[in-house]
Amino acid sequence: MIVANPHLHHVASYKPGSTPSQVKAEYGLEHVEKLASNENPLGTSDTALRAAHNALGQSHRYSDGGLALRLRLAEHHNVDVSSISVHNGSDAIIHQIMRVFLLPGETALSSHGTFVSFELAVKGVNAQAQFVPLTVDYRYDVKALAAAVTDTTKVIYIANPNNPTGTYITHDDLVWLMNNVPEDRLVVLDEAYVEYAQNLVPHLYPDALSLHRSNLICLRTFSKAYGLAALRVGYALGHPDVVQWLIRTKLPFDPNGPGCAAAIAALDDAEFVRKTVELNATGLAVLQSTLRECGYISSTSVANFVMIDLGDRESAVAFHSHLLLQGFIARQLIGFGLPTCVRISTGTQEQNIRLAQILRAYSSELAGAPSQSLAQ
Repeated sequence: MIVANPHLHHVASYKPGSTPSQVKAEYGLEHVEKLASNENPLGTSDTALRAAHNALGQSHRYSDGGLALRLRLAEHHNVDVSSISVHNGSDAIIHQIMRVFLLPGETALSSHGTFVSFELAVKGVNAQAQFVPLTVDYRYDVKALAAAVTDTTKVIYIANPNNPTGTYITHDDLVWLMNNVPEDRLVVLDEAYVEYAQNLVPHLYPDALSLHRSNLICLRTFSKAYGLAALRVGYALGHPDVVQWLIRTKLPFDPNGPGCAAAIAALDDAEFVRKTVELNATGLAVLQSTLRECGYISSTSVANFVMIDLGDRESAVAFHSHLLLQGFIARQLIGFGLPTCVRISTGTQEQNIRLAQILRAYSSELAGAPSQSLAQ
């Protein structure tokens, strides 16, 4: 019998949400909207789609391993190409960072209620994941993070904005943290939703590249605002002394050719990204004002989703099930360590308005039941 490494017995596989076709079959529904995975409701830029389609004509040849994309990103960010590594989505880089920089028994530090891939990646290399609590308003506590650093701490991970809360640390928060952690500890700033945050809080959101810290690395993705989720393209920005290890240890022909071609073209379609972030800003305002109006407890998000805290696990399950029956797939957050919460992505204008109506109706329904409340 072939046996896997013992530490892998404690690693659970990531469980993606249900697809519309699955929900239609299970609930007998004709129309189902997926607002569970923070995808781009506008789809993909036509420019990027054409580039991917053209690249398929070279499918018989190996790609350049992302070199052309790295060169274009270097131009886009005004950095040297040695400061950029690319991979199959920023999620893959999280796992790569843990493989490269963590030894068994060492520690990676983050906050409770953050992106699930962090803990999966740490456990996968037989290291320890350490967590500090989020603040009462669901934010990273940079002072608690700094205070929790020990001799075994080698990586500090911050999703900014955080998935699934949508909250963020400010530029001043980041500067304070970098000034208060040892220079031989790697700080990973996962900026998967950076385009949305920079649009919503431009004067507060960190300009991490301006800090020029050798122990700070930023992760970006083409899966969200650029609408290329299925093509799996992400990248890391950091000091060449750190990034070189990501370049050395990635598989030689990843990411795939059509994905890289689409990403290069997507960078040139600024109008598509502008429409995306503007649609999100409008939708987020509708949903967050509705939540406040109805008395829901939620985080203040600057990403393309909202998180609602229903107070207890049973209420969260009931809320999620109600949305499904109304034709909306949301995301329960049990796997994120937030079993009382549900995350909902913003959608098209029509979807956002209809969802707001459902939220109002559900809060009124609960208000009429004396034994229940939105958050207990």
